[in-house]
Amino acid sequence: MADLKYGTPEFYAELFMDILADVQADEPQYGDAIVEGYILAIQDWRDYYSKQVNELKRIEQRVRQAPTLY
Repeated sequence: MADLKYGTPEFYAELFMDILADVQADEPQYGDAIVEGYILAIQDWRDYYSKQVNELKRIEQRVRQAPTLY
């Protein structure tokens, strides 16, 4: 994967192939765990960004409420 350019479809295909290699017909719980793990990852990132947005709003309010420097 070292020769694949970061951010390209081919780069991400390599990452996905590593994960999909765990799918096993005789062990379907692995595939189910992959799907659930993907959902958990999306939720975690969404929560992180929601907290970041809230913090930016808080900081913006502090700046707006600060006395002017004139």
